[in-house]
Amino acid sequence: MVLQKKNTSEKKDKDWFMFAMGLSGHLFSDYVSLKTMFQMETLAFAQSNLVGMAEVAEKSFKLYLAMHEKLENSLSHYSTKYGHNLEKLRTQAAEFNNIFNDDDVKQFTKPFDDKRGALYQHLRYGSEKTIDGFSTNLGVVMPIVEKIFFNSVLRLEEKDKKMVNNSSLLRFLIVDNEFHQSNNRDVLIQAVKANNPYFTEYAEYSWDIEHEQKRMLEAIRQHEANNRVN
Repeated sequence: MVLQKKNTSEKKDKDWFMFAMGLSGHLFSDYVSLKTMFQMETLAFAQSNLVGMAEVAEKSFKLYLAMHEKLENSLSHYSTKYGHNLEKLRTQAAEFNNIFNDDDVKQFTKPFDDKRGALYQHLRYGSEKTIDGFSTNLGVVMPIVEKIFFNSVLRLEEKDKKMVNNSSLLRFLIVDNEFHQSNNRDVLIQAVKANNPYFTEYAEYSWDIEHEQKRMLEAIRQHEANNRVN
């Protein structure tokens, strides 16, 4: 088997929970991949890195909004209303967190101000019928994307924050959970950690979750042991 897909007999929407959980898995993988490629080969992978930055920003905004708005039709809502319009996503996200109104975030999202994603297509394919070209500085863009990403996954209500980060690839890497499935854990962590003002906060939160889970597991084991004795 190379690749198989499983079709449904009818179109099915996704509520906020199913949409967010599926999206978060891809988002964390995309972020770790982007940060690793950016640190290892900023220029050699420049085109791929820039596409990755747009991807991470878009998915971050959509995850953040899904966790705040909690719509029953999240899958169709965020695709039909926003598409690849990062500026419109940013504006809506700023209703919940004013940090998304920061000038640097605005400067990054402003060129992505259409639903069909003309600039996004240009970045992916190298040409687009309404765009002649672009200029940027990846070293300036990366910290902005990182700001969007971490403020999207950390600035949530505690219950939602734990839900999003509990099974994230990044948390698994930090606490060395077997589910990270990486052959180069130290390399990935160092890449994420580089020039990252949010790393310490995220690492501490990851360990908070880990310690809480271990306490809960120990309590269950102790309860079962007491029942066996009785």
